[in-house]
Amino acid sequence: MNNLHARLTPVAAIIQANVGDVFNMGNLVQLFTKAESLNEMTPQLAEASEYAKYIPVKPTNSVIGGGEVLTRKRGIGIGKDHSGTGNDIPLAEVEYDEVSMKVVGGTIAYQYSIFEIQTALKAGIALESDKVEAARLAAEKHLSVIAWEGNPNKGLKGFFNQTGVEVVTADANWATGTIEEVMGDINTALNGALADAEFDASITPDTFLMPSNKYTVLATRVVPDSGGKTFLKYVEENNILSTQGKTVTFRSLSRGNSKGIGSSDRAVIYRRDPSCIQFKADDVQFLAAQPVGVDVKVPGHYKYQGVWLKRVDSMRYLDI
Repeated sequence: MNNLHARLTPVAAIIQANVGDVFNMGNLVQLFTKAESLNEMTPQLAEASEYAKYIPVKPTNSVIGGGEVLTRKRGIGIGKDHSGTGNDIPLAEVEYDEVSMKVVGGTIAYQYSIFEIQTALKAGIALESDKVEAARLAAEKHLSVIAWEGNPNKGLKGFFNQTGVEVVTADANWATGTIEEVMGDINTALNGALADAEFDASITPDTFLMPSNKYTVLATRVVPDSGGKTFLKYVEENNILSTQGKTVTFRSLSRGNSKGIGSSDRAVIYRRDPSCIQFKADDVQFLAAQPVGVDVKVPGHYKYQGVWLKRVDSMRYLDI
């Protein structure tokens, strides 16, 4: 502010001549200072809550210490021709399993003093609303970690480390391999998903989240004799799902970098549908303000259950 005051002082007389005696250099500096202010919390909040773009979010339905149990069942077996003699009739069976998700509590708080309030009033700063925004951002940062990586201390899994998901390892080096080799890796992962979805279209993958390291490689490499078509465009148009008239959206996600086995980059092929996958979490709720001396503390709380993969067969990992 002092530097701004010094820069404006030489022209103060000219400004005063045009504005009149109501001109005040201090007020002008304050005006310029406010015009140059920047709220960095807004983009921070957008980044912290990015998980909601990729994972359907639902509120929790239980209390802390409780949880939910999902019982899953699937039919196995296949019929065959009958020989006409003997007891060779195949059997169908039902396979059962359960997934339980405990409810965990999270906390965050903000506080201010009467001295801060006095200063903020004079400066025209909405102190409490800024503090609330900071507290919500802090809670979202925590939920972001849970959504992507889980909470091993609570036995909860995240988006990139679900239990039971098939992991496919790419054979090609995507930076140097041919388009045929890259397509081979992608179709190998998609083939397994198609096999599982043969009699259940509700788990057919519709989203291919590619680690940004590899997405950038495919977006910059050009297929020979293609008129300038990139590897990425070719893959989008010619993968095994697209050739069968099924829609799959390819997107870049930097959070997949180094998330695979041995710090490889991990792509996630899945169906973005709440019947297949959910992240169960609540918004922060703030309690009544609690005065302590000249300070005022406002505690907040929220609940979460982690990423709930209801259909394991709706997801595949591709480590590249």
